[in-house]
Amino acid sequence: MTDWQGKKVTILGLGRTGYATAVYLANQKAKVLVSEASELKGANLTYEQELDKLGVRTEAGEHSNDALERADLIITSPGIRPNAPVIVQAQKLGKEVISDVELAFREAASPVVAVTGTNGKSTTTALISFILEHNGKSAPACGNIGVPVLQALSNSPDYLIIEVSSYQLYYCRQFAPQVAIWLNLTPDHLDWHGNLEAYIEAKQKLFAKQTKDQFAVLNMDDKIVASTKTKAKIFPFSLQSNLPNQPEAAYMCEENLYYRFKGQEHMVCSAAQMQIIGRHNWENALAAIAATCVLGLDKTQIADGLTKFKALEHRLEYVDTIDGVPCYNDSKATNTDSAIKALQSFKEKIVLIAGGRDKGTDLKDFVNCVRNHAAAVILLGEAKERFYKAFQEGGVKNLYSAHSLEEAVVLGVKLKAGPVVLSPACASFDMFRDFEDRGNVFKDIVRSRCAKVATSHS
Repeated sequence: MTDWQGKKVTILGLGRTGYATAVYLANQKAKVLVSEASELKGANLTYEQELDKLGVRTEAGEHSNDALERADLIITSPGIRPNAPVIVQAQKLGKEVISDVELAFREAASPVVAVTGTNGKSTTTALISFILEHNGKSAPACGNIGVPVLQALSNSPDYLIIEVSSYQLYYCRQFAPQVAIWLNLTPDHLDWHGNLEAYIEAKQKLFAKQTKDQFAVLNMDDKIVASTKTKAKIFPFSLQSNLPNQPEAAYMCEENLYYRFKGQEHMVCSAAQMQIIGRHNWENALAAIAATCVLGLDKTQIADGLTKFKALEHRLEYVDTIDGVPCYNDSKATNTDSAIKALQSFKEKIVLIAGGRDKGTDLKDFVNCVRNHAAAVILLGEAKERFYKAFQEGGVKNLYSAHSLEEAVVLGVKLKAGPVVLSPACASFDMFRDFEDRGNVFKDIVRSRCAKVATSHS
């Protein structure tokens, strides 16, 4: 750990992560300034008041020159783009700019497990945390999943299980987790990174500083992920092959989950025994098996945790059944690839509710999947017209539009054409604060409708 006594640290961005970082560093006796570009309101006002008690100064409305010039180290919110004027100016001044994840790695005595990927990060992070904690370890899920990593670090856990975004990785310099996991890659966040190559390069930073006594858990079914270069021991996983030439591997065979480690082969459980559904969750489970076995758990311990783990909120989360129609909240599906995985998770055709703020991605694969897996589609939000046109041209039948999420739910249940699944394939910001707000509103609507139906039948 660094001796922070008297060191000057500037944190760019308040919010939950900035607050946790400031608290950690203030407790280490650093001289902390938090610089927030927006005016303070809501939770940020409360954060400012709490930080003031710790001797942390906060400025708001803009990033001042003093905030950059004074700093021995700058820790930035991952939401601030590399080409933002404040980052460009910091680099001109020769300042080191890092993310909170990089800081936590430098400070942590605990082994770090880091999970990245375009989709599935949160579920896999939570799953690894759950399996370890179910077996008596302290292993908080933190980082991009919602709990700031420095908040988790303060409790000196046995392991840190960190969900890492490409934004956070971009601002990493020395980050080298004991177990690094890359689940998949599809185009996303290209507005932030500038292009696909820069997005891939940010993801690859997860492995760049690893050493030969560490592990890289890689999806062999994804060509980009499989081609990752690292000095770490590669622990591959696959749904398509048992990877016979690999000494260590996690894989599926006849819908059973296996792993091979230290010369022995083990069956963990069947896919049917898990409480999370869909092929994408089989991939997440294989990655979790690989990580937990290298951390010392045996097949019984892994199976016990894996079969007890339930779906995360907003990720193919079963909500309730209205008049015989089950409803699922997959609001976290903010891109087409994630929505495709949701559609493929059901054995029967579904009624899909999609739309929101359009990310402008190519819709060809999504259209093909919807045509094969959806009995009907209900569209809403800013993306409604482009999606409707693409589905119509792609031969998708039974297209509807709705002005509100409640109207979509009511119509979806009325159709009685299969489970109603909110899997928007879009950002939420046209109608909601974030994907969590969207998912919570969906759940409230479903539960309210369910109660009305129950009352009418009583």
